[in-house]
Amino acid sequence: MDVSSLTKNKPYRVTEMQVGDTIFTVVSVESDRARERLYDKVKRMILNDETQETTTTAAAA
Repeated sequence: MDVSSLTKNKPYRVTEMQVGDTIFTVVSVESDRARERLYDKVKRMILNDETQETTTTAAAA
């Protein structure tokens, strides 16, 4: 597979991992339609989860 046809001047990351005799290659490409960056999404998910945990704990007490 030609990685350049997938990336087309977009930011991308190639990750390889070997399990036994098999090498897995993952190519991650940023989408043109993305509404938020990965960093912002993960941060939002962590903060939302933290808020839910705090609310659940407070309600149980």
